[in-house]
Amino acid sequence: MSTINFSAREINFKIVYYGCGLSGKTTNLKQIYDHVPGDGKGEMVSLQTEDERTLFFDFLPLDLGKVNGFKTRFHLYTVPGQVFYNSSRRLILRGVDGVVFVADSAPNRLRANAESLRNLRENLDEYNLKLGDLPYVIQLNKRDLPDALSVDMVRSVLDPTGTVPVFEAVAAEFRGVVEPLKAVSKLVLEKLAQKA
Repeated sequence: MSTINFSAREINFKIVYYGCGLSGKTTNLKQIYDHVPGDGKGEMVSLQTEDERTLFFDFLPLDLGKVNGFKTRFHLYTVPGQVFYNSSRRLILRGVDGVVFVADSAPNRLRANAESLRNLRENLDEYNLKLGDLPYVIQLNKRDLPDALSVDMVRSVLDPTGTVPVFEAVAAEFRGVVEPLKAVSKLVLEKLAQKA
């Protein structure tokens, strides 16, 4: 849920990158961090335990403008990919405003993508949120794989209704990284405008 800092004249939003292990969530965040100008971003923070890592940072987007005279600040988070860190995944979703679901295009990862999406829905239920009511987009990462699944195949499993924006990406090469972030940010701002 967005928060407003009246003294700083900022509206803060939380965007979570969710997906199965090794799908490219961390790569996305690192690429975005590396490409946002220094004066427009906060510090990259990594919370690590022995086996788990969660990254987050915040930044002020340069081209999304202001909302009623307030700057918009987006806080980006990744969740641990491994299912056995589900309590951390659930905790990171607290107060979420939008989700970028990062799907792995490898054929042997289709089931893991589906399980991760199911897990996302279950964890949102803990906060009485439904994925369909939350701004979210799907990023099909690793499109450079020679045996990458077709967009239609992945969509048939992750979004059979065809209503969720889908973006193809190769996050390691910074291709298709900015577009899903801009799209989900725009959806978050539109949702805020509807409430006003």
